[in-house]
Amino acid sequence: MAVLPRYVMVVLKGSVPMAFGGTQEPAAYGELVSIGGLNPDVNKKLSAGIASILESKLSTPKSCFYLKFYDSKVHE
Repeated sequence: MAVLPRYVMVVLKGSVPMAFGGTQEPAAYGELVSIGGLNPDVNKKLSAGIASILESKLSTPKSCFYLKFYDSKVHE
């Protein structure tokens, strides 16, 4: 999935009280919206990449995040 950087928006909100899997370990929740281009294979790759970033940059274990995918339809 090739996306131009000008069409990417990221919002990070820190210090949000969150429990995931019954623990209060560092956790993350995200929503990814795309206009077409999402499918199970793409979602898996994106999820793995985001998990690696969360783990390396924010010390959030790969098993402690949830990513919700939305695939919007193209309207011409």
